[in-house]
Amino acid sequence: MGAAFFCFQTLSFKLSTDFPIRCEDILHAEESAMPIVAWDVSLSVGNNVIDEHHRHLIALLNKAYDEFCDKNSMVAMGPLLEELIDYATYHFAHEEKLMKATSYPEAAQHLQEHERFVKRVTEMQKDFVTGDVPFSLELLSFMRNWLVNHISKIDTKLGAYASTRH
Repeated sequence: MGAAFFCFQTLSFKLSTDFPIRCEDILHAEESAMPIVAWDVSLSVGNNVIDEHHRHLIALLNKAYDEFCDKNSMVAMGPLLEELIDYATYHFAHEEKLMKATSYPEAAQHLQEHERFVKRVTEMQKDFVTGDVPFSLELLSFMRNWLVNHISKIDTKLGAYASTRH
């Protein structure tokens, strides 16, 4: 008997909530897959450039999710994962310049968050590329949860602080 293949629907979220992907949030792939993250105003940090970067990161994550749901497109995952990591690195560099320009007092902690994300996703990418671990919901779930939590809890503080400095 073949393995069942599942995709999950977009999870609604509130700023005060952690964002675990739970079994009850899973759909069969035959149903229309929704994006793994939907942009809305609760994810705005009040900085147009950073908000645009976040929209692009969310679009890349949704594209990775769509490819994951399409069992025949796993070949595209390597380059897509690399693009997502590259764009996140580009985005982090922009945020880091903003932190420096505004003398952001929580810069050290914020930078550590970025470093942990890059380290973890790079490890997962390496495992995928070498064939040690297949691309999985674990990676998508980690990226989704980290991104939404980071934007809503960490980047909003940076956006608010930077808006008082410009």
